[in-house]
This record gives sequence, structure tokens and C-alpha cells, in this order.
Amino acid sequence: MKSVLRFLIFVVILFGAVLLLYFTRTKSATSAGTTTPVGTTHYSALEAVDREFTDLVSHVLPSVVSITAIPADTTNPRIQYLRSLFGFQPGATPPQLGSGVIVSPEGHIVTNFHVIQGAGSAEVTLNDGRVLPAKFLGADIPSDIAILQISPENISPIAWGNSDDVKVGQMVFAVGNPLGLQETVTQGIISARGRRAASEAANEFFQTDAAINRGNSGGPLVSLRGELIGINNMVAAQTQTQGIAFSIPANTVRRVFESIRDHGRFIRPWFGVSTLPLSPMIVRQLNLPDDITGALVQVTQTDSPAEKAGLEPGDVIVGYGGKPVRDAADLRSRVVDTPIGDTVEIKVRRGGQIIPLKVTIAPEPGS
Repeated sequence: MKSVLRFLIFVVILFGAVLLLYFTRTKSATSAGTTTPVGTTHYSALEAVDREFTDLVSHVLPSVVSITAIPADTTNPRIQYLRSLFGFQPGATPPQLGSGVIVSPEGHIVTNFHVIQGAGSAEVTLNDGRVLPAKFLGADIPSDIAILQISPENISPIAWGNSDDVKVGQMVFAVGNPLGLQETVTQGIISARGRRAASEAANEFFQTDAAINRGNSGGPLVSLRGELIGINNMVAAQTQTQGIAFSIPANTVRRVFESIRDHGRFIRPWFGVSTLPLSPMIVRQLNLPDDITGALVQVTQTDSPAEKAGLEPGDVIVGYGGKPVRDAADLRSRVVDTPIGDTVEIKVRRGGQIIPLKVTIAPEPGS
């Protein structure tokens, strides 16, 4: 009873304080003869945020380019002659359009491989309207990343961000040239990390709800710091989906870029195992815990880092680099993102025990 009484007294006092505050402010505003526009402080804050956004976009746009990839058959006179014999107009194959971003003072441009796939030549249109020929330096097809280079005169490379620091819910901007419309900017958030948008992809993706359309491929996904945190890659295949697009994390992109820049090709990190996903049937057959996650080692390649580390067929890799392994695709993605020469601690389940091992990632033979 006393507690109820105390609560009622508290409510009465609180209500009285609110009324007193209301009438005091009303009297003050009336005596002054003028009123302050409602929400002025809030409008000022919103305008400040708006200026920050526009400044960020104006800083990033000079780094974004439009790529016109001219198919090889339109540049080969013999193919053009054969086309004319069969009634096709010369140069009838339309060029492919996409986006890219300048990432170095030397004029290197990152884009998607599918943007320039099959091209005999490529042109780059800069933000200031200049059209420059682009040289193809190399690509990593499994990652869908290609590197071009243009003349480095009066260009504005974007700053690299650390995609490992990107968090779900973080605000981002997608910049590109969808449908040939230059300087298109859309805004959204990071909806998820670690997505696998295609089973054949060697890397994982950021999922974002920033609008990405045809022609945005290869353009940058940018943080509020104006830094490159991803390369826009694709949208969900189903036509009924909206707000689902994917970007390749910048750290993956940077490793491919630096390898191609320095060696003329992407030297893929090598672990040297063939793995299987842990299906419910395999879990039952091997008498594994129902909630286990990881990758089942099927084969260790001869003289591979995995064999040298002591991995054996039948081991289940449950940890890599201090983090749990979700499945075989997750392991593959982790290996691709590991610098060559780094030694990584892994954990394997063998005979009911968890065994720590250390593996040193090597260059993939023939890469």
C-alpha cells in the first residue's frame, strides 16, 4: 500500500512539473512578442548533415569513371568482313557499359571483370568529360575483379578503406553510371556481411540496400569517410527482389589489385585441401555433434601448406585465424583473403578432439 501511495505521489509531482514548464515557456514566448520558428535548431542540424553528404559526394565523384568496353568482333576487320557476308552490319555488336574507380596516382582503375569480358578495347570517361584509352593489366576471374590503367594526368584516386571494419547497419553510398547515366549516387546501409551471392565466387560479399542497377557494376561503395570499402558487383537475380545488392569487400579487391600491379597477374593464396560441406548425412556418418560447423577435409595435396601443417583426410576444420569456420565456402574465402607467407592458426576436430595446427599460406602453383 505504501509503495502504491509513493508511486501516485511521484506521478502527481511529475505531472505538475510538466505543466509548470509548459506555462513558463508559453508566458516567456508571449511576453517577447515574437516566436522562434518551430524546429529551427533541428533544421540547422539537418542542413549541416546535408552539407556533409554533398561535400562527401563531390569529393568522391572525380574518382569514379564510366567504362565503355568495345567487343573484340567490332575491332577485328576479318570478323567484320565475315559478318558482312552473312548480312550483319559492321560494328553491330553494341559496346558494354560499366563503372570503375581510380585507386592510384598512377592511373590504375578497378572494375568488374564481367564489365570488360570479351572486349577488344576499352575507353574510360572521366568525371570532367575527358575520354581516355584504357590498358587492360589483368584480372582475377573467380573474384570478378579486373584492373585497367589510364594516363595519370590530372586524376583523383579514391582513398582505400579497411573493409574488415565495416559493420552491419553502417551507412554507405554507391556511385556509378547505371544505364549510362553518369554521376549517379544512391544511399543505403550495409545489410549483411559474409554473403555468398554465387556458388562459384571465390570471395564473400557485403549485402547493401543501396540501389545498384545495370551499369553500376565496378563502381565504388563508399563509407561516410569517403573511403572505398567495396566494389559494386551485382543485384539479386530474382526480379521480384528489391533492396538486395552485393559488393566485393575492398580488402579483397586491394589484394588482387596489388598483385596484378606488382606481378602482372593475381597470385592466388594456396592452402592445398579439397573439402566437403558438412551435410546432415555426413555429420551422422562421422558421429559428429549436431551443431558442428566447419569444412570436412577430403584430400590434402602433395607438398601443400595443408599437408606440411599435418592436416589429414577426415579432419574437420572448425577454426581459421582465431574465428570459427562456418562451412567449406567460408574457409575458401578466408584463404583467398590471407596474404601469402602469413602463418595462420587453424583448429581441426580429429577423433573427438580439437587439435591446433599452424599453416603457412603459399602461392598457388601455376598462378
